[in-house]
Amino acid sequence: MAKAATIREEQRIWNGVALAVFVVLCALSVWLIKLYGEFDPASLGFYDLVLVGLAVFRAIHLLTYDKIFEMVRTAFMDVKGARLKIAERGWRRLVCEFLQCIWCTGMWSAVIVATVYFLGPWGKFAVLVMAVAGLGSLLQLLSKALAAQAD
Repeated sequence: MAKAATIREEQRIWNGVALAVFVVLCALSVWLIKLYGEFDPASLGFYDLVLVGLAVFRAIHLLTYDKIFEMVRTAFMDVKGARLKIAERGWRRLVCEFLQCIWCTGMWSAVIVATVYFLGPWGKFAVLVMAVAGLGSLLQLLSKALAAQAD
């Protein structure tokens, strides 16, 4: 029981570190946009929101589910026999939990995608590509759900 309490306490510390890193990431984002980008809240419209939203959806899906990113996810996991399991403790557990949580991944992805979007035309192009891929993923998920319902 003492070991479990120690691990929980250690993870609280790592969660605090992650929060501090997130705050630094947000500050870095604001600094980069101020230095190199263009941000005019009054000019943001529905199109911008949809574009960034779809790109964030795609980034979340990429990090948490897609096979192409599986090798990164498994690099942080523990091997138990022939099976992979979430790391037991430390920063690797934090990364495993982060990559398995769509809400956590979503917050970090949103900051990164929004930063890229506001860094100018090339950033908008990159987000557009991600948004189109996100729309494709969304349509694929919808068609699978409709096909499963029809069966």
